[in-house]
Amino acid sequence: MINVSLSSRALAAARSVDPLVSPAAVHAAVEIAVAEQLREVAAWPADRIRAKADRIAQELPS
Repeated sequence: MINVSLSSRALAAARSVDPLVSPAAVHAAVEIAVAEQLREVAAWPADRIRAKADRIAQELPS
């Protein structure tokens, strides 16, 4: 099981697209996206995962 905490920022981003979206819908979509990503990278070597994580971290706003 994946436990995801839904931040107010994530909900605000979803509501910028659809003002009527529920927190439960956003939470479910995030959990599914994370699970799919984990399945995809499960067979990747550790160095490839670290490189991907580094690229993502660099793209995040400060």
